[in-house]
Amino acid sequence: MSLKRITRMGALGGVLVLGISGGLGILDVQAAETDPVVATVNDQFVRLSDIENARNSLSPKLQGAPLRDIYPMLLESLINSRLSADKARELGYHESPEYLHRMKRISDQILERILLARQIGQQLTDEMIMQRYKQVAERAKTEFEVRARHILVKTQDEALALIIELEADADFAELAKEHSTGPSNVRGGDLGWFGPGKMVKEFYLAAMALKVGDFTKTPVQSKYGWHVILVEERRPFPVPSYLDAREILAQELLAELGRDLISQLRDAAKIEKKSFEEVVKALQE
Repeated sequence: MSLKRITRMGALGGVLVLGISGGLGILDVQAAETDPVVATVNDQFVRLSDIENARNSLSPKLQGAPLRDIYPMLLESLINSRLSADKARELGYHESPEYLHRMKRISDQILERILLARQIGQQLTDEMIMQRYKQVAERAKTEFEVRARHILVKTQDEALALIIELEADADFAELAKEHSTGPSNVRGGDLGWFGPGKMVKEFYLAAMALKVGDFTKTPVQSKYGWHVILVEERRPFPVPSYLDAREILAQELLAELGRDLISQLRDAAKIEKKSFEEVVKALQE
């Protein structure tokens, strides 16, 4: 059974909008009843679907705000855009090369989204999401989370000196507050709970290898500097319920399907590319 409504989906390493609502030029009676007019600007309608479309272009934080709170801002913005567009057409800007060039790019992007939305929306099923959930749940049985502290310093010698102090029963949290350059220093180096994918690889592997109560006897290097790590607690990786995980898993699957579709299109196409260096050379000739 295909998913009937997914409002958001990953695509091309970013985000795809499945529900592409926009200003519709002609609406039948039924559509008009479900898409009411919210403003009239020089005899042109602004509809609720225009508000929703404008909302989709906001930052994730604002998109999550109640529509009642952001409705006035969106409505005024749409009115201003409609008035500005009318004036631009009056001045003939809609026939300028600049406008036509930009519209070609916008048109390509919209068609790309519609293609991916329709093609991928038909492929994603509840069964696929459930299968992915079962895979994640099974894999989680062999994984753990740890609660750890760390002290981050710039050099290996600094880290070694701290390890010597810890072996002499110095307090880890106090050393972290005094010496760590990381933002967790104010919490005594406390990083809270973390599991797979939450830390850089070197740090994660070192932390997972420690027993509860142990700290690293040799400094751990990452791109951030040198770490001394203390593991305080360890627990099996928690498995969220299917309902809690469903949206995230759907987004992951949609992203994968999107990448697969783009890969198929690229494989079937004839593509010729120039490197940046070739472009610079052409400009210099």
